[in-house]
Amino acid sequence: MSLPEPTEGTTAAVGVGRRAHTTVVDAFRNAVETAPDRIALRQGEGQLTYQEYGRCVAGLAACLERAGVADRPVALVLPNSIEMAVSIFAVLTARAQVALFNPAYTASELRLLLADAAPAAIVASPGADNVATALESSEPPALFTVGSADLSLDCWRSDPSLDIDNRLRPRANELATLMYTGGTTGVPKGVIHNHASLMATVHAMEACWPTRLDTEVWATVAPMTHIWGLLMGVLNPVYGRASVVSFPRFQPSAVIDAMAEYGISVFSGGPAAIYSGLLAAPNLASADLRQLRVCPGGGSPFPASVLRQWKDATGVEIREAYGMTEVAPITSQAPGEKALAGSVGRPAPQVEVCIASDGGQGPQPVGAVGEILVRCPQRMFRGYHRRPEDTAKALTDGWLRTGDIGRLDAEGYLYVVDRAKDMILVGGFNVFPREIDEVIASHPHVAHSVTIGVPDPRRGEQPITFIVPVAGKSPDLENINGHCVERLVKYKRPTRIIVLDKIPYTPARKVDRMALRSLFTQ
Repeated sequence: MSLPEPTEGTTAAVGVGRRAHTTVVDAFRNAVETAPDRIALRQGEGQLTYQEYGRCVAGLAACLERAGVADRPVALVLPNSIEMAVSIFAVLTARAQVALFNPAYTASELRLLLADAAPAAIVASPGADNVATALESSEPPALFTVGSADLSLDCWRSDPSLDIDNRLRPRANELATLMYTGGTTGVPKGVIHNHASLMATVHAMEACWPTRLDTEVWATVAPMTHIWGLLMGVLNPVYGRASVVSFPRFQPSAVIDAMAEYGISVFSGGPAAIYSGLLAAPNLASADLRQLRVCPGGGSPFPASVLRQWKDATGVEIREAYGMTEVAPITSQAPGEKALAGSVGRPAPQVEVCIASDGGQGPQPVGAVGEILVRCPQRMFRGYHRRPEDTAKALTDGWLRTGDIGRLDAEGYLYVVDRAKDMILVGGFNVFPREIDEVIASHPHVAHSVTIGVPDPRRGEQPITFIVPVAGKSPDLENINGHCVERLVKYKRPTRIIVLDKIPYTPARKVDRMALRSLFTQ
C-alpha cells in the first residue's frame, strides 16, 4: 500500500525549568524532592503536600509490591479523589501497569473488563458493591480498599520512614497504562502505553498548553479513569509541580466557587459539555476568575457558541484539541477564527497527519475529505491488549488509522467531519452502540435493537435506541429501562427507546442509520 505524504507538527518542548524526565515517576520524585511543602492535592477538606503525597505513594506501592504486581496490570476502580491520584503513582512506582476502570460501571461491565485485563490486584473504595459482585464468580485477585483502616492515607502521610526514593524506578520500555476504548464487540479494546510514550504525551500536552513551573493551581473535573483526566488531572500537574483541586462529581456551581476561592489558573477542561455546564452556573457571572489563564478542551466537538460564550464570560479562550487514547493529543487548537470555523487545530508536537484517499492508495489533495491517519513514534500506543489482529489493522507502516473522517486546509489546519463509524460521544465518553444493543437485546421481550447518536446541546450527543419486540410481546419500556440501569453506566443508557415494527435496511442489508435518524426527527 502507498501511504500518503505527512503533514508535520512542531518539535515538542520540555518547558522552561523542567527536566526531560524518562518516566512520570521520575517527574513525581522530582516534585516531592523540590517542592515538599507545596500543596499537591486538595479535595473538599482533604489535602496533601508533595512530601505527604510521596509518603502515601511509597506506602501503597510497598503493599502492592508484596502482592507481586510487578509487570502485571493493577485495576483501579476509584472515583476522582486524592486516593485515586495516590493509587495511580503507587501502581507505576510498583512497576505495574495502571488499568483504569470507571467506578460507576455495573458489575456486569466490570466483570467483562476484569476478565480481559486479568489484573494481579484491584484497588477500590471501601464498600464498592459493584467490584464485590463482579468478583463473585471468579478467583479474585488481591483486593486493596484504599481508605479502609489498614490502607488509610493518614497512616502513611506522617510516616517519615516512607521515602519514594527508596523504591526501584520503572524503565522507559516497561508497560505503564492499560486504558479501555471502544471496539467492534461488546468488550472494549485495551490500549497499551509504556513509560516512554506516556512521558512523551505529558511533554506534548505541556507544549500545547504551556504552564508555569511551581506556580499554577489547577481545577480538574474530568474522570481520572479517562485519558484526558489522567493527563490533565494527575500527570501534567505533577510535571509542573502544581497544586490540584479535584471534585468527586461535576457540580458546576461548586466548581465555580472553588475556582474563585483557590485562584484557579488552569482549568483542566474536557469536552464541551463541561464548559456548557459551567456557563449555565448561576454564580459564574459574579465569580472572581481573574487568575484563570489556561482552558484546554477536548473529547468532543466544540460549538462556536460555546467558544464565544466562554471567552465573553471569562476573558480566556478555550484551546481545543483532537486526540484519542491511542495517541493524544493529535492536534492542538490555535485560538481565533479557525476554531470558530470548526477546525481542531494543526498537528501537535511530534505528530504527522495526513488524509488518505479511498483504499489508502495516496494522499488526498488539500480540502478533500478522507480518513485521518496519524504517525507519532514517540507517543504512539504500543498495541491493543491481547488483540494482535486489531493492532495490525490499526497500524500500517507506523501510521495509525483513526477511523475518523476529515480534511486539511491549505494552512495545515484539520477539520473532523465525521467520527469513527457509529461511535457516540456522550459528554466526552466514547459510547459504542453495539454494547448498548447487546444489553437491550438480552431482554426477553426484545428481538432486535439498534442504537444511534443524536445531537444534544449539553452532552454533545445522546444515545437513542430503536427496538423490534419479540412477536406476540408488548414491550414494557419501563422494565427495559430498568434492565439497562442494572447493566449499563448512566451515560451509556439510552435516553429514549422507540418501538418499531421493523428496522430499515440499505440494499446491502446493513442497518440504515440515516433512515433511523430521519424517523427520530419526524
